[in-house]
Amino acid sequence: MTTKVKSLSVVLVVLAAPWGVATVGLAGHASWLRQGDINSIQETDAAYRDGFFWGELDARQGRKLQPSLARWNNEKDRASFKTGYEKGYGQALNARNPQHRR
Repeated sequence: MTTKVKSLSVVLVVLAAPWGVATVGLAGHASWLRQGDINSIQETDAAYRDGFFWGELDARQGRKLQPSLARWNNEKDRASFKTGYEKGYGQALNARNPQHRR
């Protein structure tokens, strides 16, 4: 190998290395964002928010955990409502009785 080819190889490696690091960094960042999207989707879902509201209200008023799933027509919305209800109920109970965490 001539010195010109060696120099060119070194320059290419020096220029290519940051691109590889940037690609790996961005790929890792993108997968981290997808994990956070689940909460964002739930928080913008009407059935989830409705369930969270009613769950929190029931817990604050001392009612037992009993979600009214018939409020929503399809199974996806019912599942979102139930998830939101249980989360809202649990958070309200924990706020009400900090020593009695579920």
